[in-house]
Amino acid sequence: MIQQLKHKTLLYAEDDITTQTLYKEYFELFFKTIYLAENGQQALEIYHDKSPDVICLDINMPIISGLQVCKNIRKKDNNTKIILLTCLIDKQTLFEAIELGLSSYLEKPISELKLKQALIKLSGQFKAQSKTLICSENNHSYFWDKESQQLLRDNETIHLTKSEKRLLELLVTSQHHILNYQQIHDCVWFDNMDQEYSEKSIKSLIKRIRAKLPENIIINSYGLGYSISK
Repeated sequence: MIQQLKHKTLLYAEDDITTQTLYKEYFELFFKTIYLAENGQQALEIYHDKSPDVICLDINMPIISGLQVCKNIRKKDNNTKIILLTCLIDKQTLFEAIELGLSSYLEKPISELKLKQALIKLSGQFKAQSKTLICSENNHSYFWDKESQQLLRDNETIHLTKSEKRLLELLVTSQHHILNYQQIHDCVWFDNMDQEYSEKSIKSLIKRIRAKLPENIIINSYGLGYSISK
């Protein structure tokens, strides 16, 4: 349920070293990398240097408060997920925190259950962001999940080979622009020096992907290349 976090990085800012050590060990069960900060100034420096996917920070920290750290980040960044931790908070501060678009707000001391629930919610947010709608047809929706590199028909996974995944990823991220044969070849077989350029191989690959999608989703612009329909 928290699989979406296994490739994510976390900045954890907590001035109490005992608490920091305890939760660091817990976070390591779910995140790829943990960055630690002991005050708000360190948190901002690490944020600018490492660009973590998630920030978990205490609202009351030395030098710069956790709330001010959030405000500084949100001036230019509305995408990084933030979990705010606090012991006590007044209504005005709570309203300010809510307006910053937090992923979760947790009161300390935090139970393992509540923290896990917050991580499950966070994982769901990342999963929703990673999915791109390709098309909807006959009450079914087709999605490309960039995170897991999967083609989904509703919630069902459609099997793709490595080459098919690379081509579909290329088509989806090209935002409907036409891709010529050379571009497709270079992206799909970039790690196979033995694969010679072949329009026949590309057409065969296109045909296999078309068979797994509704008709007319992949468009052939004669003499130019291929794109995905709008």
